[in-house]
Amino acid sequence: MARTTRSEAPPLGNMSTFAEYEQMVERTDERRSRTISLMGLVGEVGDLHSMMKKLLLQRDNPSFRNELREEFGDLLWYLTSLASLYKIPLQEIAESNAAKAESLYSAGGIPSFDADFPEDERFPRKFTVNFIEKPLERGVHVKISINGVVVGDALTDNAHEDDGYRYHDVFHLAYAAVLGWSPVMRALLKRKRKTNARIDEVEDGARAVVIDEAVSIYVFNHAEERGWYADSSSIDISLLKTIRRLVGGLEVKACTAKQWRNAIHQGYAAFLELKKNNGGEVIVDLDKQQLCFQPGNGKPRRT
Repeated sequence: MARTTRSEAPPLGNMSTFAEYEQMVERTDERRSRTISLMGLVGEVGDLHSMMKKLLLQRDNPSFRNELREEFGDLLWYLTSLASLYKIPLQEIAESNAAKAESLYSAGGIPSFDADFPEDERFPRKFTVNFIEKPLERGVHVKISINGVVVGDALTDNAHEDDGYRYHDVFHLAYAAVLGWSPVMRALLKRKRKTNARIDEVEDGARAVVIDEAVSIYVFNHAEERGWYADSSSIDISLLKTIRRLVGGLEVKACTAKQWRNAIHQGYAAFLELKKNNGGEVIVDLDKQQLCFQPGNGKPRRT
C-alpha cells in the first residue's frame, strides 16, 4: 500500500460504531485535503482492480483473503476521510444507502393506496377489460370496455407507422394490478378519491395523469430496442431509477423498483398478445398482482 499522507493509527481494539472509526480516520489523516483523499480513493480502486486481475490469472492464492481485507480497509479509510471533509457521517451514508437499496431491490408487498376510502372510490380487486380493435379508413382504433360498457375514448397509434400504441392502456392496467396505482385508470374507471380533496387534486388529478402517461411513453420508447421487455432483465436499474424520479412526488414512490419491473414485464407480455391477436381480454387481479390475457372466451393465459 502506497500511502504517505498519514501515519499508522495506534491499536484501538474492537470498534463498535461508525463514529469511532471516523474519529480514528480524522486523527490519522495528517494532510486533510479533498484532492489527496480523492486521489487516494481512486488509487486504491486501481490497486483492488489489479489484485482481482492477478487472482484471475493465478487462481490459487492462499493470502488473497488477507490482501483483499487490507485493500477494503484502505478504500474505507480514504472514503471516510473524504466523507469527513464534507461533514457527512458514515452512519448517515449507511442509513441512506440501506433505504435506497430497500426501495430498489425489495420485493415489496401488495400496495393498497385506496384501502381507507369508500368502496366506490377503490380499484376493483379483480375485473376484466375487453380490447376491441376496429378498422378505420387509415389504420385501426381500439376501444376498451368493462362489463360491456365502453370506457374512455377510442385510441389510435398516433404515429406514422403501426407500433401498437393503441393498446397502451394495458400498461396502465399493469400499474394498477401490480402497484395498486394508475391515475389514468382510476379516472377511466371513475374511481377518483373525491372524499379527500387533497388526494383528489394531487394523486388523482391532471398532473398525476400526465406523469402516468409520461412513464408509459418513456418505457414504450425504449421497448423495441430492449426486445419488448420479454426478458425482465432488460428492464435495467437505470430505466427504473428514471421512472422512480418521475413519480417521486406521488404515493407510488412507496413501490419498489422490483415491483415496477414486474408491472412493466407483465404489461408488455399482455401488450404483445393483444397486438398479435388484434384485441382480446385482459383479466386484472390486484390481490395476485397479475394480468391474464385471453383472446376471447378461451382459457386465460397468465402474462
